[in-house]
Amino acid sequence: MTLDAAAGTAADASAGTGDGHPLVCYRHPDRETYVSCGRCDRPICTGCAMMGPVGLRCRDCGKPTRNALTMLTPTQLWAGAAAALGAGTVGGFIGIQIGFFFALCIGPVIGGLIGEATLRATGYKRGPWMLLLVACGVIGGVLVGGAIQYALFIDQFGGGDVMTLDLWIRGAASGSLVYIIAAMVGAVSRVR
Repeated sequence: MTLDAAAGTAADASAGTGDGHPLVCYRHPDRETYVSCGRCDRPICTGCAMMGPVGLRCRDCGKPTRNALTMLTPTQLWAGAAAALGAGTVGGFIGIQIGFFFALCIGPVIGGLIGEATLRATGYKRGPWMLLLVACGVIGGVLVGGAIQYALFIDQFGGGDVMTLDLWIRGAASGSLVYIIAAMVGAVSRVR
């Protein structure tokens, strides 16, 4: 059999005759089918078919153009970012001060509250954008909360000596890292 004859036979099989002869799936040429997409009329096998509002659809026609659960409008994105950073700042300020053990215990609770605040601000959206928002809220909150606490430390001790400042920075850094990990666990489990 020549290449032209084989191509002609495959084209005849995929075109179908509509008189009970099987068609060939447009994505899987080795699978015969009697079903076609309800929108574009391409032949589809059972592996490619998905249920649409009025029948079977191919993967291209059946996929929604916009997933309402995961897509954020610009207003929702900004509201979520503000809520995540605001709640993250309060949580970060607390998380830096509570120390290693309490950060490990209370961090997931604070992270869950940050996730809940972000969910409420965005209208209970889900997906990767929400995970990014709460992660940025936790990390950004620790940075802002740390800057506030540093400013309060400098104001309270009038600059202090270098050794006291160095000890404060090391303590805040170790507690912050534990808090960030624990709060991320709580926030991601709440948003996911």
